[in-house]
Amino acid sequence: MRTLLAVGFLALMPLGPAYAQDKEAWCTNEHMMKMDAQVAKMTDAKMQKSAEMHLSQSKAAMKKKDMSGCVKHMEEAHKAMGM
Repeated sequence: MRTLLAVGFLALMPLGPAYAQDKEAWCTNEHMMKMDAQVAKMTDAKMQKSAEMHLSQSKAAMKKKDMSGCVKHMEEAHKAMGM
């Protein structure tokens, strides 16, 4: 059983950096513009306000070149949007 878990873990290790790189693609001007458009279309005011707040924080982190902060807030914006 331990061997199976170890093999599974080792097989998934290379996916970690690739997954992180995909999320860093969220921290681009292009993605921010798409998110602004999607947030504007939201009908639930409470969720829209939350998404706008996290998107704003993500943009601020991106300007500071804080990729981990940008990604963290973008994840929250996506969550608020139901993505």
